[in-house]
Amino acid sequence: MPHKILMTLMGMEIGGAETHVLELSKTLQRMGLDVHVVSNGGIYVHELEACGIKHYRVPLHNKQFANMFSSYNALRKIIVDNDIRLVHAHARIPAFICGLLQKRLKFRLVTTAHGQFSVAFPFNRLSNWGDRVLAVSQDIKNYLLANYNVDYDSIRLTVNGIDTSRFSPEADATELIAELGLRPDTKKIVSVSRLDNRPDHQASLPAHALIAIAERIAAQTPIEIIIVGDGDDFDKVQEEADAVNKRFPQKVIHLTGRRTDVHRFMALADVFVNISRAAMEAMSAGVPVILAGSPGYLGIFDETTRDAAIETNFTCRGYGDVTVLKLEKDLRTLLSCSSGELEELGRLGRELIRREYSLERMAKDAIAVYDDVLSPKFGQPGVDSVNVVISGYYGYNNSGDDIMLKSIVDNLRARGRNLNLTVLSRKPKETRAQFYVGAVQRFNLVKVFLLLRKAELHIMGGGNLIQDETSTQSLIYYLWVINTARRLGKKNMLYAKGIGPVNRPGNILRVQKALNRVDMITLRESGSLEVLKEMGITAPEIHVTADAAFALPPIDTNDSVLKTLGIKKPFFCVALRSWKHNPPGLESQVAHFADFLTETYGYQAVFVPMRPEEDNEISHRVMALMCRPAVFVEPAPGDYNQARNILGLADFAVCMRLHALIYAMEKGVPAIGLVYSPKIRQFMETMGQQWHMPVEDTDFDTLVKFATAIHDDKKTISAEIYESACRLRELAERNAELCVELIER
Repeated sequence: MPHKILMTLMGMEIGGAETHVLELSKTLQRMGLDVHVVSNGGIYVHELEACGIKHYRVPLHNKQFANMFSSYNALRKIIVDNDIRLVHAHARIPAFICGLLQKRLKFRLVTTAHGQFSVAFPFNRLSNWGDRVLAVSQDIKNYLLANYNVDYDSIRLTVNGIDTSRFSPEADATELIAELGLRPDTKKIVSVSRLDNRPDHQASLPAHALIAIAERIAAQTPIEIIIVGDGDDFDKVQEEADAVNKRFPQKVIHLTGRRTDVHRFMALADVFVNISRAAMEAMSAGVPVILAGSPGYLGIFDETTRDAAIETNFTCRGYGDVTVLKLEKDLRTLLSCSSGELEELGRLGRELIRREYSLERMAKDAIAVYDDVLSPKFGQPGVDSVNVVISGYYGYNNSGDDIMLKSIVDNLRARGRNLNLTVLSRKPKETRAQFYVGAVQRFNLVKVFLLLRKAELHIMGGGNLIQDETSTQSLIYYLWVINTARRLGKKNMLYAKGIGPVNRPGNILRVQKALNRVDMITLRESGSLEVLKEMGITAPEIHVTADAAFALPPIDTNDSVLKTLGIKKPFFCVALRSWKHNPPGLESQVAHFADFLTETYGYQAVFVPMRPEEDNEISHRVMALMCRPAVFVEPAPGDYNQARNILGLADFAVCMRLHALIYAMEKGVPAIGLVYSPKIRQFMETMGQQWHMPVEDTDFDTLVKFATAIHDDKKTISAEIYESACRLRELAERNAELCVELIER
């Protein structure tokens, strides 16, 4: 455990991050650590010093050059004079300055991300996340991974710890009631927050909404609204409150300005309206809460909103806007509840805070990170992160390739290694946001070269990339990545690959030369092993496993999605793709077949595109040829489970796309495979299924024959498929195990 910690933040005025630092510092001090705090000062400094915590006033509160220069020199002196070996920064400006000092003074730097910030230039350049990052919620962690160059394994989750003994139903509010002249016969609605109204921080929004509905609510229910806080919008809030109060014989809205006795306000509240830390403090006091703030609106905190509240750290980020109508509806609901119902809501909130958001949990999270970065082994080769580059057909909005990438990333991380994963992608920003990995433009060959030079391992992800049927150009690109990694002395692995066809003699020689020098190849089916042998590739360590998609965690198929999309049971799925060898009559044959199934068996036809650019148009053309209505599933960007869910609920499927077949069969759903590539035939044979035909030979009669056979013996066929899928799931997980073994050699 570290002995001495320096906390740095912009100021110690009232605010969520400031209160977090106050409570964390006090708790760490009680646990025996020597805590020092640096900020521009504020109302909480007295409370820090009363606990024996030294505070230094340094102008860390803005980006003015003079203040930043002064802060740099002051922090350097504080760190040197006090022999500080670990600094914990809680805002962007302090973290930036401490990052500059770290290079000179060689201390460890930990940062805490309390919220989201501007990622525009130059603010993104002022961000330094140190040796480790503590994120106060999962959505903040995801935000960091999507927008900053932060390693996945450098981020740890923590909580906003709440002092549950202070924020308690037993807190005494007697003096406060007398001070404000509150009436005994009214329901007390409390809101606590900064009253700021800036384009990037409209914290006063709930206060304005409460004032807007106050007159209508008070006309039916005796209420008093108490708004606690100060800020640049205080005068406007006061003006609106005064206008309402003038229309009532007694005061309805009270503004208190900034206060440090917030626990007393929570104790007198019947309902609390706001978000973030203040909402958690109200919950700790056993008060029913309406979650409403600038980032979003969740409404009444109960079992239905619990998970979303936790995910966003009670900020409602991304859950719609605050509106007067929403707030009035939820407030009326709570005001009409019985005392027993309100007590139950209060109990639910208090139990959650006591169980999951204690001060001790927050302090232990911080100490674990401190111990990590101060460990003598921290940063040593083999102990810190291993750089891994993943290449493949990524950034093209192809569900099959994206799902394989997700499987590779999740399975490698689940093996416990500290891996710094970077993906070569056509759309790096989207890939970072979807998979929480590093990403660079795949065709920026200079960046790719520099990235490979720093890596320990290059992985070529699953898919049929070693082939020249699409083009020789793409084959040459992928072989260039493999060869560049080898020339730089890096390990090379082909991960859950399909191989072939490679037809041109010159390309066969290129592939033979490149692949005989890789370290390991895992293949998704035995047919690819035969292709490798035919090309004379025998030198690498080769394992036949299974498609990486089978290693994804199983999903619980959910019927509710069907109603949302207009799908009715029974139904079958169609997953077609445009292909240069599709016969002219393919679309009419499939349309005729779909109509037949609808008329004969009552099935609904559902078209599921796996890659919108290629699949949407052909799906719509087939639907236009049908006499019966069908459903087209609009792809949900980044939602890998939508297609899996739908195909897993179908009665059967007709698929050209390999991963559509996998999505169906992982749940035991029978399928007809239209073979446009050997990989479709090989997969169907691997699953022990005979229901496939070359796409060139697709005709109505054969489709009906296959569908009838499946319909008549569906239970037996489904059981066989599910058994095969379970076997392939075990083999697919072997890919990641073998990869980690290769890293550790």
